[in-house]
Amino acid sequence: MITSGVERILIIAPHADDEVLGCGGLIEKACRHKNEVKVVVIAVGDITHPHSSEKVLAATRIEELKNALAVLGCNDFEVMYNDKDSLLDTIPKNEIISKLDNIVNNYSPTMVFIPLPSYHQDHVVLFEACFAALRPRPTQSIKLIAMYEYPLISWYYQKFWNTGELYLDLSNTVHKKVEAFLQHKSQRRPPNHLISPESVLKWAEMRGLEIGLPYAEKYYILRSHVL
Repeated sequence: MITSGVERILIIAPHADDEVLGCGGLIEKACRHKNEVKVVVIAVGDITHPHSSEKVLAATRIEELKNALAVLGCNDFEVMYNDKDSLLDTIPKNEIISKLDNIVNNYSPTMVFIPLPSYHQDHVVLFEACFAALRPRPTQSIKLIAMYEYPLISWYYQKFWNTGELYLDLSNTVHKKVEAFLQHKSQRRPPNHLISPESVLKWAEMRGLEIGLPYAEKYYILRSHVL
């Protein structure tokens, strides 16, 4: 899937840290093989986390994002809204779709990765907006659209996806995925939490076991074709 210097990969994430949780290995491998990778994070904001009662500023989240992507070798990223963390359902959906349309048209990706929906309203809104923005068009160069997963989908009523499944071997890069996640310092939880470096490693190990590899990332194909 990741060859040398031939793909323009667009990764769209609801929040800063979802890009690593879902696609950390893919970002690192794609950048290492000289492909172009752009990460778009839709929302950050000043927010008080219930798990720590600590207020985290939007500027902190953006700096953590920058540091995490640097670990993975990616320096092309943007944040769509810097004051809408957990508030995407308050924005007219056509506004988000229009912004995504512009990004897709200007970047002309060959591969796009979007989040699976989950119980979090921001993830649901973004999935639906991405699905609209990635509608089939005759001039599109996109040959793969896939959904990425993250630990919080373990609490969601739809457990199985009627899509093709794609695995990415992380045997030689899972350590970079964990290192990148550690840069999102404000998001780190205790070892027994789904969002922890220990769980990032366990999740990759679980997906690896499904296909006989030490570690893997799993993706769900929405649309794929050979150019």
